[in-house]
Amino acid sequence: MTLALTRVPREVPVWHEVGACKDWPELDFIDPGGDGAKPAERKAAELACRVICSSCPVRLACAIGGLERQERWGVWGGLDYADRKRIAARYGYLPPGDPPAHGTDSRYKKWHCRCPECRAGHALYESMRREARRAEARARALWGTPLILAAPYRAGRRLVLPGQFLLPLPVSAPVAMPAAA
Repeated sequence: MTLALTRVPREVPVWHEVGACKDWPELDFIDPGGDGAKPAERKAAELACRVICSSCPVRLACAIGGLERQERWGVWGGLDYADRKRIAARYGYLPPGDPPAHGTDSRYKKWHCRCPECRAGHALYESMRREARRAEARARALWGTPLILAAPYRAGRRLVLPGQFLLPLPVSAPVAMPAAA
């Protein structure tokens, strides 16, 4: 039997150890009220979490951390999901939500995650995208075989020296210009 382990954060902020929520283990700040709670119970548990957060010495750091990580669930620094969504829009943070898994290009681009897994996923995606573009270009036969100049060539004021590559472009039929009256 194999266990799927959840992702361990790279570093835990120092303020986690001094938060007021540490003194209230019976309250669930991630899911106030717990599973299967009635709306009134959930609202009461959320209010209790907010009251505890109101006197917390690290409330601002907790709220900013929740905004920076786009936390979808729970009470962070006294802010619930709706509060974080409103504040994120007002102050330029990304909206809270469920980010895709680590190691994906969308997490790298849309969620600005720069962990090694996401960087590797982005690099893989970009290399595959570039290879697909090259295959499309080869299929269209846009570029011919490059020519290598043997002698210097002057085109207007530009001098092209021997050994340089020239990429021939396909030549289309000339467009007929209407005669001037």
